[in-house]
Amino acid sequence: MYLKYRPQKISELDLKAVRESLEMALKKEEVPHAWLFAGPRGTGKTSAARILAKNLNCEKGGCGKCEICREVADGSYPDVVEIDAASNRGIDEIRTLREQVALAPMRGRYKVYIIDEVHMLTTEAANALLKTLEEPPAHVVFVLCTTEMEKLPETVVSRCRVVRFKRPSIEEIVGRLERVVKQEQENIGKEELEKIAKAARGSFRDAIKILEQAIANGGDVKGTLGMAEGVEPEDFLRLVREGKTREAAEFVSEVVKKGVNLRDFVERCVEVLREELLETMDRNLIGLIEGLEKAYGRMKDAAVVQLPLEIFVIENTKISSSKPQEPKVEKKDTGNFRLEDVTGRWNDVMKAVRPLNHSVEALLRSTRPVGFDGRDLVLEAFYEFHKKQLETDRCRMIVEKAVGEVFGVGQVVVKMKLGNGQVQVKTEDESEKLVKAAEEIFK
Repeated sequence: MYLKYRPQKISELDLKAVRESLEMALKKEEVPHAWLFAGPRGTGKTSAARILAKNLNCEKGGCGKCEICREVADGSYPDVVEIDAASNRGIDEIRTLREQVALAPMRGRYKVYIIDEVHMLTTEAANALLKTLEEPPAHVVFVLCTTEMEKLPETVVSRCRVVRFKRPSIEEIVGRLERVVKQEQENIGKEELEKIAKAARGSFRDAIKILEQAIANGGDVKGTLGMAEGVEPEDFLRLVREGKTREAAEFVSEVVKKGVNLRDFVERCVEVLREELLETMDRNLIGLIEGLEKAYGRMKDAAVVQLPLEIFVIENTKISSSKPQEPKVEKKDTGNFRLEDVTGRWNDVMKAVRPLNHSVEALLRSTRPVGFDGRDLVLEAFYEFHKKQLETDRCRMIVEKAVGEVFGVGQVVVKMKLGNGQVQVKTEDESEKLVKAAEEIFK
């Protein structure tokens, strides 16, 4: 089904940014001789490469219906050559390719070489390919596809027109699935398609494969995804948060008894927490997510597959139920320290920030503490730019952590205010610090 509904024209590509990039490039008189399609697996890189080959050779601009377009689609067109770099990664294969590119196209205007997983080439092969990319014949176009662009030599990347294939959104995947369902005349609702889209984890190809399996199962999406009745991630996470160790462990056993894939179940739990984290920015969720990720990694080699998840339950329900740190934090946070304490040890705070993030330390040099009650720390920023940067969650959390470490308090909340913008630089040393701060911030 994935092959059946593979995009055949630029207008059928699901990623809007990719469509616009190709359309813009093909409108110009000079077509780039080397392209690099980079992005996660299953996002349509090879399909887009074939569509580009059609546009370069089809007299109707890649109509998707003529003989040339049909032959490119089924892999029989002689002037489009697909090479899998994972199995043809050596210097000899690339030397052979260099000899072939000199030959003129048999039927079309361009000879198009599509090299998949190009990052798998050996260093010697990549260098040999680079020489061809630097001075290619006018009738040759290369389309390099990769899931790991960072592994390619910068010299190769710089010779190519780069098109990035970002991970599609749930809405984009659902849109593709809806078109397939309509063509197949199947009755599967949007809510079920959203579950398939989430399970596909950013891959159009995997989403259609799951849909095909669900159709083969009579439209049973839950059964196909291993979502048995009564084993919802939200119910499991609620038991963990409530500190109900035994009930949560029994829930894990029930998941196993019902034949649900445990790794799939953990993925769904993480997705639930991730959505909640992005919505609430609640740092308490990070520990649960990290614990589930650890259990997920251990399951692959565990002697008893559910044991890592059971360990997660024990570790996190004990913490949730007893919460030993919170009362101590509250005692320490009520008035043990004053503004003078913070002002006197402000250099210690910046030293504590330094190993966490140099840029944040640089930002702090253009602020000063003006209020502290043991919990709420008020910082005055001299300029709007510094204030806005330090108000971001990433920077604020780093400062809060550093202050907590210096003063031994468990909960600090940083609040920003804008000063009058007058900076008193008293010494040459202080002036140099401000220059270094600017260098850190602006690289």
